[in-house]
Amino acid sequence: MNYYFRRIKSLDIDSIWSLIERLKAEKAEMSFTDYTSKEDIMNLVDNPSQLTYAAVTKEEPFRVLCLVKGRRKMSIERSHCVFLSAATHPDARGSGLAANLTNFALNQMKNEGVTIARIYVYSNNKASINAIKKLDFVHAGTVLRHYMDPLTGDYVDDLIFHKILDD
Repeated sequence: MNYYFRRIKSLDIDSIWSLIERLKAEKAEMSFTDYTSKEDIMNLVDNPSQLTYAAVTKEEPFRVLCLVKGRRKMSIERSHCVFLSAATHPDARGSGLAANLTNFALNQMKNEGVTIARIYVYSNNKASINAIKKLDFVHAGTVLRHYMDPLTGDYVDDLIFHKILDD
């Protein structure tokens, strides 16, 4: 599958929305599934507080295979920090695409003045934890018993990771 990385554009909205609908159908627990309309996605385009990047296929029909978003506050005190979210289309999972796009996005964000990235991930999301560690994020803390999984009855922790970008 041939693809390239770039900031999202308005022409990506339908493909991004399709990905979000798939994630919702999977009952994925992530920030992208909080979006309720294509207008919400449009608000990510060219938004300096929502630095959003995509892996997009080179062949038509063009599809967004993976997203990485860095959300930040635009105050002088907070614009240096982003909270990352990532989502990968089921057809592209396990390919390393999310890691490669994350590295690309972090480099772009660094050019935008970002010096630290944080990721929150649930302790039962082993695939994301492994990916984060491969990207050299450091475990920075844990919110114990963040919620109880209704399917298993087990408590799930919220793990906090960070990576300094100005090295």
